Parts: sequence; C-alpha cells; structure tokens
Amino acid sequence: MKISRRRMVFASIPLSLLFASSLQAAPKSSWDGTWSGSWGGRDPTSITIAGKRVVSYEYQGVSTPVAKSKVTPKRVTYISNGTVVTLTKTSNTTAFATLHSSQGDATAELTKQ
Repeated sequence: MKISRRRMVFASIPLSLLFASSLQAAPKSSWDGTWSGSWGGRDPTSITIAGKRVVSYEYQGVSTPVAKSKVTPKRVTYISNGTVVTLTKTSNTTAFATLHSSQGDATAELTKQ
C-alpha cells in the first residue's frame, strides 16, 4: 500500500502547527502563585503573582490590587500607596521580603503556597 506524498504533506501540516503553537505559549514564571508569611513575624500577609506581574497583596484581611510591578527571575518589586515591597527569592518555594513605608520598615519570610 502506497501513501501519496501529497497526503503525507497535508498530514504533517497540522502536526507542525500543533508543535509550533505549544512552543509559542508564554513561559510560566517560577514566581507565579501566592506567597504567604508575616511582616515582623506577627502581621500576616500574602502576595499573588501571575503572568510575570504582582496581581494583588493581602494585609490585615484586605486584598488590594497592584497596578505596577517588576518581576525578574530573582526579584519582585511593587509600589502601592507609597510603600515599596521587594521580594528576593531564596529557593524555589521561599523568598525574603522587605517593606519600606513612611511608617517604618519590615521584613518577612514568605513561602509559596
């Protein structure tokens, strides 16, 4: 049984499109997820990152959206209401966070949930 070359060419086109589209999908950032901890070891917080940007943070039970952030493989920074927060990755699932505001500074050990 012979398969014509034309059929083989047409059959290979959908496969090539499938592989090409999977390679073009945006790579997932290793930061993606929710990072939780406590400022000063006593004030619970969480920071949600998706698609290489900080989506929101939660503090004192209130979730606040974040408009602008910078995410690199080692560090995340965002500013909200004059407060600057920087996360530095210490492992695949942990990060050290610093917060600087007009009310003072704080640190937190965060864990990816």
